[in-house]
Amino acid sequence: MREPEPVACAQRAANELEHAWARWRRGRGLGERAAESVAGYVAHSIEHPWGRPRVVLGLDADEARALAELLVREDRAR
Repeated sequence: MREPEPVACAQRAANELEHAWARWRRGRGLGERAAESVAGYVAHSIEHPWGRPRVVLGLDADEARALAELLVREDRAR
């Protein structure tokens, strides 16, 4: 049985990620295309079934590359 607080936390994190990703896309002129949902949550991961709920990303390849580049730039800026 899922614990309500960790699941609610994962749901909130997924919602926050959705909104941040939409703002990022709009800021780069990518918001004109109908955005699909990119974040969801699962009760547990297959690799870590007893761990905390996981947020799962469902990005297309171009957006996954853009996110990876963003994270790399952020890491280098540190």
